[in-house]
Amino acid sequence: MILVQGKGLSGSALKVIALVSMTLDHIACYLMDKSIAYDAMRTVGRMAFPIFAFLLVEGYVHTHSVRKYALSLFSFALVSDIPWWMLNHDNTHNVFFTLLSGLLAVRAVESFKVFPWLQCFAVGLLALVATCLHTDYEWHGVFLIVFFYLFRGRWPLMAVFTTPIMTEYGLLGYLMVLALLATYNGERGFIKGQYAKYGAYVYYPVHLAIICMLV
Repeated sequence: MILVQGKGLSGSALKVIALVSMTLDHIACYLMDKSIAYDAMRTVGRMAFPIFAFLLVEGYVHTHSVRKYALSLFSFALVSDIPWWMLNHDNTHNVFFTLLSGLLAVRAVESFKVFPWLQCFAVGLLALVATCLHTDYEWHGVFLIVFFYLFRGRWPLMAVFTTPIMTEYGLLGYLMVLALLATYNGERGFIKGQYAKYGAYVYYPVHLAIICMLV
């Protein structure tokens, strides 16, 4: 398997990096005591969500059906909340809900181009909903996705506007993400077909369930 195809990283390469990063983060969070290794794994783990957010925007731009995209995210959000709750035992909700909120926010930005005030209202409302529902990354995640969309292809502006949003979750991890995203070559990469696509979705609740059994 070649992660780097030609020049730069493909979407598939970024997805694999995000999945590995997320796994390390959750292993450290739920299975390890605080230590140097714990801190290192959590720092690397903070790379996962921004990469998934970036890929969500790329998926939105290229999807043939936003409705099906949203339904897929919602379905996996519901399924993933079962192992999520078993791990956390609180009123928070998994990252699929954040990604769904971000997708709807981007859709609103595109749909209400002639009504800037309505764009702001819709994005603000979805960010508020994400925060009130205590989804992973809350409003930070929604705004991150929107800014990735607004500044798509303009890396310097993307970095300037998104970095303040993510500093709460660790500046070093996010700076590493920005370095990776700067190498994105715009290609889908080696993950192709519906089964491969949904395999990454399935991995999320499955790996949470496995961690549940190990806790």
